[in-house]
Amino acid sequence: MRIPSIRDDRPRRDDTGRAPTSPARPVHLCGTWLAISTDDQAAVLTGLDLSDPVPVTMRQGESAWNRDHHSWDRDDHRRPARVYVTPVLDGWTLVFGDVPGSAHLAEGSWARRAQALCARLSARFGAAHLYGMSCGDPWTMWCLAEGGEVQRYYETGTGERIGSHPAEDGYRLPDEDEDLPPEAFDGIDPADADAVMARRAELYERYALPEVCYATDIAALTSVDPSTFGTHTRVSGQGVLALTALGRAHAP
Repeated sequence: MRIPSIRDDRPRRDDTGRAPTSPARPVHLCGTWLAISTDDQAAVLTGLDLSDPVPVTMRQGESAWNRDHHSWDRDDHRRPARVYVTPVLDGWTLVFGDVPGSAHLAEGSWARRAQALCARLSARFGAAHLYGMSCGDPWTMWCLAEGGEVQRYYETGTGERIGSHPAEDGYRLPDEDEDLPPEAFDGIDPADADAVMARRAELYERYALPEVCYATDIAALTSVDPSTFGTHTRVSGQGVLALTALGRAHAP
């Protein structure tokens, strides 16, 4: 299967030669993304060994990322061929795509690569965070690095954890027990998802239980939450699609 050319998503250009801009809008999150505390896109491209940037609107960049991430008919080792690097959004540059390696794998080797990447980038830019969400299951993760050191790493279902972070205060981690009484769901049909959710909401309020946090919650408190982008989001610069080293190796 051919890797889509980076130019498959090339937008029409205006009279200035730049790609048209568009306001920020909520991003459908499925996969991993980096948040780097910088407005220097060129430095981000260099730091991640990305090349051949093609200007795109935010809608085109997000669409390309989601299409690439869900292209299951391609071999996993060929998937991280390109990434979407955003304009500066509320002071952060985001990178959507499988930069640390192939698609997320529930094994320590991927976690170590992710941690090393964030530590390296944070030494250069001050702060670098990696977040992950899945639209098909409860998987989520975050890696928060400051000044060259990983302060916190958390990933569901793997036991991979480093440190702690105040952004999690008041929340329950996804794989922690709900601590509900045994009779909590008496009289509720487990197959009735709406009834289960309604009862859970009632119990959380009654027992003052903490809500579960996911990568979006942590991102909102430590950088920016892409799922809440909108007209209030400050946008500066131009987003691009850029090739990874693997993308250059397999480019037509």
